[in-house]
Amino acid sequence: MDLTFYGEDVKGLIRVDPRTKVLIFLTSSLVCVSSYSDLGIALYSVLLCILFALCGKPLTALKAAIALGVVLFIRTVMSSSQGAPEVVVMVITLVTTSFMFAFPTLMSIYLIVKTTRISHFLSAFQAMHIPVKAVVPVAVFFRFLPTVTDEWNGIRKAMAFRGISLSPVQIIAHPWRTIEFVLIPMLFSTMSVMEELAAATMARGMDIEVKRSSYEEVKLHMTDYLLIVLFIALFILSAVIAQKLKEGTV
Repeated sequence: MDLTFYGEDVKGLIRVDPRTKVLIFLTSSLVCVSSYSDLGIALYSVLLCILFALCGKPLTALKAAIALGVVLFIRTVMSSSQGAPEVVVMVITLVTTSFMFAFPTLMSIYLIVKTTRISHFLSAFQAMHIPVKAVVPVAVFFRFLPTVTDEWNGIRKAMAFRGISLSPVQIIAHPWRTIEFVLIPMLFSTMSVMEELAAATMARGMDIEVKRSSYEEVKLHMTDYLLIVLFIALFILSAVIAQKLKEGTV
């Protein structure tokens, strides 16, 4: 199983505790569902990009910041355009709005996946005194994701040898063939993988209600407290901006 699906932040300027990343994910989700302004979401998204760069992923942060800037530019241009067809304006507005309001949540999930080792995350769950019945499914799920990626790559290569393309256009054009050649093999392989992962998790004693030792250091540092305060403050700011917009004062 290829666990390079996940990353780590050992090369970053700062190291963030997994519990802080979970809090960032929760506040990101709240920003996405409660904010109605590009300004609030843009400020929050820029902070996420900066955090990504500090955690050792500057190239990813730069790509995300460029994508965010392009979408904001398109929204600004479309809001001031007068002669564009209504259908084009509606489609572009829908696409850019979906991107803007999904960006913080997607970035926070990507931050967790690409800067956190699985063992570090599980140690953080234990430090939060989360019941074992909740930790075991999470452990299986974390190890399931890279396995699904491997299975998908295997199916795609097997279909390529048979001269069958799995491009998005072909999938949409031939849905029944997609079900036969992709979904059914994926379902059968993932079912067996889930059983094996669950058995391996039980064999490691993760279902036992005892405190497990770990090489991972799970401790909130000053950086974590600063990030918690900063992200909560930005969430409150975005909520205030949204409320002002609803009242028509901004």
